[in-house]
Amino acid sequence: MGWLNIARLTAPLLLGGVFVHGLAPSARAAEALTLSLGGYIHQYFFVASQDNLVGEDINPSGMFGDTRLTFRGRTTLDNGIVVRAYVRVFAEANSQPNADEVYVEVASSLGRLRIGEKAGVNTSTIGDPAPQAFLTVYDEVVGDALISRTGVTLSDAFTFRRFTGNALGISYQAPEVFGVKLGVSYHPAVNRNEGPINNSTKANNAVDFTAGYEGYYPGGSYRLFAGYFHSNSSALENDGAQAWNISAGLTYGGWELAGAYMNADIDGQPRERAWTIGALYGIGPLQLSADFRTSKRSRYAGAASHERAGRATLQTAYKLGPGISVGLAGFYAKQKDSAGASWGGGGVLGGIKVGF
Repeated sequence: MGWLNIARLTAPLLLGGVFVHGLAPSARAAEALTLSLGGYIHQYFFVASQDNLVGEDINPSGMFGDTRLTFRGRTTLDNGIVVRAYVRVFAEANSQPNADEVYVEVASSLGRLRIGEKAGVNTSTIGDPAPQAFLTVYDEVVGDALISRTGVTLSDAFTFRRFTGNALGISYQAPEVFGVKLGVSYHPAVNRNEGPINNSTKANNAVDFTAGYEGYYPGGSYRLFAGYFHSNSSALENDGAQAWNISAGLTYGGWELAGAYMNADIDGQPRERAWTIGALYGIGPLQLSADFRTSKRSRYAGAASHERAGRATLQTAYKLGPGISVGLAGFYAKQKDSAGASWGGGGVLGGIKVGF
């Protein structure tokens, strides 16, 4: 099995054991578990013009949305340990798994331990890599409003959630010290899987490390985070991955500037590089933003030309009331597929977001 694999398998168990041991002496609930319900409804309508394949007749208008419900449970033990339960589900699941994120969190002076978390510490730390006034990290114009024509992705292209998706995992974040944050996540498999894992057929044992610093100055804040990801390939396919990313941001008054870069080396595929940058300005209930993101990879190993996708958006949002906002966005995207053909498209979208 090898000492490296043994270390990877036992590290999460040892970490959990040390963490739980640190909770001694034994504790009991000092207050009853409280449950809260939340969630959101996002609905968008768009009008777009885009290049068609021969025989295609893409309708110029369409809709997409995202509706999720969130259940939170929380109690504080008599020794100060905070235990939380978090469940987020798709209210409109279609054919995908209904549970979006489900984990139990134990937080104390020793740090934060999450069991069952899918996103991982890299994604939860970085969040939205570039600020957007109206769209969210779960929305991507290329795929939601424009047809994706390439094998590269702009959705989840800047954090390690891209590789683990709906896979169950365990994550630990150390206590913050003078603005320094450290965290690690482990996923036994990189796709949705419960129970025993056959390493011959599934990519396995994914580990990611994230470290960074967040500081403050008069009128604003700044942050810098970096992470590394590795998963093993299955015995039958080249489906493992190695990646690293970096994210930085700066705020001052109503302004925010942020960006991210990720270099992904997926076994059996050309290396993929993606970056994004965006700026946002908010004043009262109004927000304005502009952002650009792009991703590219060689059409095949050693090729001089690249398969790529890029898009730019201008967005505005207006807060009507607590948890309610309307918005408008203009977008344009350019794609180049593996055959060297170029695809363009753009349009406008509007919608409403309700959070509760």
